[in-house]
Amino acid sequence: MEFKHFLLGVGFALIWASAFPSAKIAVQFSPPFFFLFLRFTLAGFFSLMLGTYLGQSFQLDRKSLILITVFGFIQNGLYLGLIFLALTRIDSNVSVIIASILPLTVAFFSWVFFKSKLSLLGASGLFVGLIGVLLIMLQRVEKEYEMLGITLCILGLLATTFSTLIITKININKSNILIVIGLQMLAGSLFLLPLSYFFEVWSISFNMTFLFTFLYIAAFPGIIGPVIWFYLQKEIGAVKYSSFHFLVPFFGIAISYLLLGETLTHSDMIGVIVIVLGLYLVNRDKKGF
Repeated sequence: MEFKHFLLGVGFALIWASAFPSAKIAVQFSPPFFFLFLRFTLAGFFSLMLGTYLGQSFQLDRKSLILITVFGFIQNGLYLGLIFLALTRIDSNVSVIIASILPLTVAFFSWVFFKSKLSLLGASGLFVGLIGVLLIMLQRVEKEYEMLGITLCILGLLATTFSTLIITKININKSNILIVIGLQMLAGSLFLLPLSYFFEVWSISFNMTFLFTFLYIAAFPGIIGPVIWFYLQKEIGAVKYSSFHFLVPFFGIAISYLLLGETLTHSDMIGVIVIVLGLYLVNRDKKGF
């Protein structure tokens, strides 16, 4: 792996981890679905304009357009909609820990639906990761408020698992990457608009904190993060790329502490360590085939 790929991988993990505490700040000033609708509309059109300026191609076949639309609905509408809604009920560090087990769920459903090889080592990683999540959940069983938030996070995790499987079927390359990112964002905004209109009151407590948070989420997790994601998938492959997921829980916890003063219980910390062990085992299993 070249050093530039290493830096990009660490940068992606940092950006992805920072999205959760940033979202926690955002939902203090705006309804979650409305915030996401505004974010994806702005970032989507900006990405399309930037791609057009750079000469990228809009030429996508019908199958790719359908997959991009479905991906946008699931990833941006369903997954992030559920995560932002969950953040009105739980701390951001809990949400980032749950979201970080994505490689485990992708490995499991790839095995279920696509008959991907899963050795005893990989199965052990899935089981260990599940134990880590349960450690975090069990201490919150009596707190219905937090359990609802955790349930929303898990549903969101399942949504992003399927969107991750879909993205492998889309023809993404350097000549259309910004166009694809822009289109899937606009698809997400169309999904969120009716939800926000019927279930939320459109109001924003506008201040500099909200403005900075909005611009940061739209630019970094919204555009720069996906560009790095797609680029690394093509350049170094999914196996090496997935290794950077080990960093996400630690970055997420650190940023949540620095920005929001959130802390974890001893059980949470044990759960994080167990989850990282599960990620390691699954990643080792991937290297075996």
